[in-house]
Amino acid sequence: MQFIIELLDKLAWPLVFVFCVLMLQKPIARLIPLARKLKFKDFEVEFGQELKAVSKHAQGAFPELKQNKKAILIASVDNLPSSSILEAWREVDDAAENLIIAKLDNVDLESSTRYKLIEETLISQHLVDTKKAKLFNELRQLRNKVAHAKDYQVGKLEAVQYIELCFVLVDHFNQLLNQESRAHNNVK
Repeated sequence: MQFIIELLDKLAWPLVFVFCVLMLQKPIARLIPLARKLKFKDFEVEFGQELKAVSKHAQGAFPELKQNKKAILIASVDNLPSSSILEAWREVDDAAENLIIAKLDNVDLESSTRYKLIEETLISQHLVDTKKAKLFNELRQLRNKVAHAKDYQVGKLEAVQYIELCFVLVDHFNQLLNQESRAHNNVK
């Protein structure tokens, strides 16, 4: 009897740990695609920056990747609707940033409220009209819900609609950027 008690005493914490891992397996699996950094003791991995650098190199080598970004995101909605939304927003963010940098000198968009700052800059500098600014705001708010609201679930249809709207705005920003480039080239 003493042996069994000591055995249970030694196995209690490992069994609790295994039980917790099994119970939390699905929630942890849903969080892994959203992880940007993983650190355990001396082991550390950052996903976002390396992936962004590799994506830019791949787009340079294979221009068709840039054109198919929307299709890739829509196809990924079945398995990862929230991640698809966040990635679609990243496209909007990049396009807005490129437009602002091209139109304004000495602009610093690094802020804890970066998306709000970009929105305010687009509006205050009259880079977009009221309807486009409202769309940017609504897309930003939906992105924030997906990224930060606890237990916020997005359906597949809503995710596809969100991606479509994001790429409409990206195309508009790119058109404005191209107009700026042509105007700048004509001045020279």
